[in-house]
Amino acid sequence: MPTKNPVTRPTAKSIASYVKKHAAKVEETQGHHHAASETIREADYEGHHIVVRTTYRIEVDGRPVTGHMGVTDDGNVHYHPIPNMSFASALDMVKQLIDVFPDDFTAAKNKPAAHGGHAAKTKPGHKSPATGRAGKTGKKTHADHK
Repeated sequence: MPTKNPVTRPTAKSIASYVKKHAAKVEETQGHHHAASETIREADYEGHHIVVRTTYRIEVDGRPVTGHMGVTDDGNVHYHPIPNMSFASALDMVKQLIDVFPDDFTAAKNKPAAHGGHAAKTKPGHKSPATGRAGKTGKKTHADHK
């Protein structure tokens, strides 16, 4: 039996129209969102249900470090761009990111980090990360692995 509102397959034109119609709202929604990585760990113990939510918002020189992170039940931190490694702490992980992706963390000293219409000033002697992506330099960055 036919339905009153049959479902039709989208066309390239209908998809383009939909994207154009909703692009401003999507930009607004995503515009001032700071990426955070949350891991939820659960366990049952002595008749109790335990939930631990670990959320990381990481910055280096005032700029956010993005990408999926997680925490294992034993507390080790792992990060998608470096999949075969785990770290005893988030600080150790970020230090390794700086070592593995040095181009992401070099820029002029004291340059304010432009971020959603406001700037975060860096302290004298600290470096701000570059905004270069793999497309510009040909090198992968930690942010290319979201």
